[in-house]
Amino acid sequence: MRIPLPITIISCLLAAALMWFVGTRDKDFTTPPTPEELIETAQKWEQSRPHIPPPKPINATLTADPSTSRPLAPPTPVRPKPEMLPTGNLLHAPALSEYGNWGNKGGPAMVALATLLETKGELQRARLAWERVIDTANPDESDRILAVTAIKRLSATLPPWNPDPSGDIRLTLHAGATLEDKGALEDALKTVAQLISEASGNVVRVETMASIGKTRGAKTPRIPIAIWFSRPGDTPAETPPISFMADPSQKDMLASQIEAGVYALLRAHLASETNFSPLPEYPAGVKPDDLIRYHITRLMWREFVNSMKE
Repeated sequence: MRIPLPITIISCLLAAALMWFVGTRDKDFTTPPTPEELIETAQKWEQSRPHIPPPKPINATLTADPSTSRPLAPPTPVRPKPEMLPTGNLLHAPALSEYGNWGNKGGPAMVALATLLETKGELQRARLAWERVIDTANPDESDRILAVTAIKRLSATLPPWNPDPSGDIRLTLHAGATLEDKGALEDALKTVAQLISEASGNVVRVETMASIGKTRGAKTPRIPIAIWFSRPGDTPAETPPISFMADPSQKDMLASQIEAGVYALLRAHLASETNFSPLPEYPAGVKPDDLIRYHITRLMWREFVNSMKE
């Protein structure tokens, strides 16, 4: 049996009115509550309300303008304190390979040793330790820069390692090219040879030899030039050549190109024939003559010659 819709609506309204009448007939909505009643009501509400923790503070960087906010920089790693290496017997003259057995301790430890020796006034030993940073300690870029800077500073005040010309090791720097005027090439070779002798502390004495071929055909401003080293003596030996393009008329540029070629040649030879720390391919912003003076150690020059094969 279905109840008509009007009766249903009237019944709902009567039920709602009856409930409102029963719930409010004893209430006084016109008289304001007394202060005691307000306090009692507030206490009852405080006791019955659910416990909600206070909201956490919002990170200011989240509400800031994204275009002006910057990401937090990662914390700078703290470099562990390096191991302190022994200075050796300061009363004895050091060998050219001094401190080479401590290379496995790493660049920071060798830097600390070199710094200590320099503060003690042991400048010859300090330079040897700085050189060991480069050739045995597998340094990172920052340690390498420290070592090169120190070697440059100390080399201006120290005498050559080998003051006796009769005790040096002979080495010949060769160049081969096809050109009409060989004077510029020979002058550039002599300039580089003198630089190498001085940079090695007269450990090696470099002579030069140019092999000139006759030109054929049209002339070009740039020609291929090959350079290599040889070691004279009872067991002669030489390195594979390395070549580059150059303009012989630009004498200063020609010497710089030969210096850069010498560095590349030594870098490849030492990497394949010795256990020295690898030299970087070409340090950015370094002049070619500084590569020869400060980036190749005196011990590297000596062992370069000794490691040459027939």
